[in-house]
Amino acid sequence: MELTRVRGRMWSAGVLPLLSTSLIALAGCCCPRTNTCCPPPCPPPCPPPCAATVVTASAAAVQVAPAPTPAPVAAIGSPADYDALLKKYVKGDFVDYAGWKKNPADLAKLDRFLAWQAQADPKAMSRNDAIAFWINVYNSLNLKMILDAYPVHAPVDVPGYFDKIKHKVAGQSMTVSEAEYDHLIAGYKDMRAHFAVVCSDRGCLPLRNAAWTGATLDADLDAAAKRFVADERHFKVDHAKKEVHISKIFEWYGEKFTKDPDRPAAKPELYLLPYVDAETRKLLESGDYKLKIIEWSWTLNEKHGS
Repeated sequence: MELTRVRGRMWSAGVLPLLSTSLIALAGCCCPRTNTCCPPPCPPPCPPPCAATVVTASAAAVQVAPAPTPAPVAAIGSPADYDALLKKYVKGDFVDYAGWKKNPADLAKLDRFLAWQAQADPKAMSRNDAIAFWINVYNSLNLKMILDAYPVHAPVDVPGYFDKIKHKVAGQSMTVSEAEYDHLIAGYKDMRAHFAVVCSDRGCLPLRNAAWTGATLDADLDAAAKRFVADERHFKVDHAKKEVHISKIFEWYGEKFTKDPDRPAAKPELYLLPYVDAETRKLLESGDYKLKIIEWSWTLNEKHGS
């Protein structure tokens, strides 16, 4: 870059034209009538009328304005960050919220993943990738709200937890309930997703210690359904009494379970036929049983106090 020295300072050639006669006048005087300048002192031919237009100032007072500081850009993470956090803090059936809360670096890592999630475009993803995306959205936002409020006994103790607190996801503002019902369930109608989403309480299945991915989604959702029927906290059959005890989600969302386009069922509990053992399948198909609802446990899904 070409530089020009003026009053002991170096100026780029591109800056001098911008400063025009005001800068040159500091080195001498300028005559607008003749469009000429001379160094100090100002001898003729600068005529007296022009001398009145001389601008004097200290060169030290002239500063080139510094370039504006760019606005800070929020750090963007990736699903790999979220996956690593799950592997670190999901321990068996529970989440180590206390340990996570004490680690500022890992709290920041979750925020970086959420920043990625906020600008991601699920409409550009494959169907399986998009379903996995929305499951991760639901689960990660629940983790974020609990960590923000921790220590807390239950998600329902946080004001507006499900239907008031807004989050940015895929360029939109939404609650966790909207993410689940308006996007995940309404958008894809795969009711197995109910076995994958976890609202940070013990009424849901335990949170798995890995992020959901489209590559293994179908097998992973089937595995989640099988885990559901194998866990007596969510599904239990008393063959002697011909009683079927089932999670309250089948009461809350019963009609939706019957309308899964790929897995339609005559009754909500019959949605589980592909996942139960032969004896239970026979009982369900007979229709000769009493259905009992297992009440929901809102207690936080952490080990402490269990």
